[in-house]
Amino acid sequence: MRSNLAQIGAILVSTCIIASGILVAVQMFAITVPFAPYIMVALSILIVIGAAMLIHSSRSLETSPS
Repeated sequence: MRSNLAQIGAILVSTCIIASGILVAVQMFAITVPFAPYIMVALSILIVIGAAMLIHSSRSLETSPS
């Protein structure tokens, strides 16, 4: 189950980084995105949650005997 947690965390982080990059690129071309600041905050929160999942899964692998 821990490996699934690491995989989900990695997918969550990478997807949010890509989505925020697309959002920034769209704003650079002067296209208005409604609620863009709130979307960026939500994406950054999801990145932190994904990173916490990765850290938790790696620490669990270190402490649990195989």
